[in-house]
Amino acid sequence: MLFSLVFSISKTITSPLPFFFSFSYTTHYLKVIYSILSIPKMKTLALAITVVISAVSAAPGAHWTYGQDNAGPQHWGELDPLYGKCGTGHKQSPIDIVVGAPFVKLQSRPFDKLDYKPLRDVHCGYDGHTVKCEWNATSTNTNDNSITLQGKTYYLTQFHFHSPSEHRINNHFADAELHLVHQSKEDNSLAVIGLMLEKVDRVKDGHGFLIKDSVTGLPSKKEQIKYKVHTVDFSSLLKSTKNFTPRWEYEGSLTTPPCDEGVAWNVVKQPIHLGLEQFNALVDLQGFSARFVQSRPEAEK
Repeated sequence: MLFSLVFSISKTITSPLPFFFSFSYTTHYLKVIYSILSIPKMKTLALAITVVISAVSAAPGAHWTYGQDNAGPQHWGELDPLYGKCGTGHKQSPIDIVVGAPFVKLQSRPFDKLDYKPLRDVHCGYDGHTVKCEWNATSTNTNDNSITLQGKTYYLTQFHFHSPSEHRINNHFADAELHLVHQSKEDNSLAVIGLMLEKVDRVKDGHGFLIKDSVTGLPSKKEQIKYKVHTVDFSSLLKSTKNFTPRWEYEGSLTTPPCDEGVAWNVVKQPIHLGLEQFNALVDLQGFSARFVQSRPEAEK
């Protein structure tokens, strides 16, 4: 079954809803959410995605952007003591994945364990930086989706999008990038799976996810319409990428403030196709949302 986001819609104005996703410093609270997309069925497979927008309540840490202004990526490390690694870190992400680089390993073996099941009661929203999908930490989803890497198990906590891709492959950008963020319950360390998204006029059945043949009119960003994703099914994504294998592994960082290091990155070699109209809808929502490629110390190269 292709990766799908089968969603139900509530058009009532609601109060803010809490989302429980924490790196080292913050919990995000997404307010009223609205969607832009509906997806037709392809043969016997139901395909859907909700790309949504929301207002965001204030979170700890200074305001930052992806722009050329004083809050942009070049200045993240100067904005807040919490963001110091953004300017001084030595293992920052994203990177240009150059085949043969000593600090990047092309892994052809599968994860020690990969356990992905459909997610339920997922909420998606534009958090002011990217389109992000999360779920309540107390839900039954908490233990349903995980990867085991070098003996440590990481649980899926959220996924979000960047446009264009943040990582390069041999100096080549993809049109967008999906990050599946996992966190260990042992020590709160992170493992992220990155997938390159390439836009195409039409996605063939069985070749990817986020498939969209036509896009309905974009609602105004001022509207406050809540959309709740009912189910997220990863089966097509796993099939298309052969369970995320092969992939490039390296130690890096968060690609957004506070840019904490020690993140186990797994960038999947096989790109995923994204329908042109759906890609355009995603970019219309979040615009440019990628950190520039980071250099690595010469000792690593």
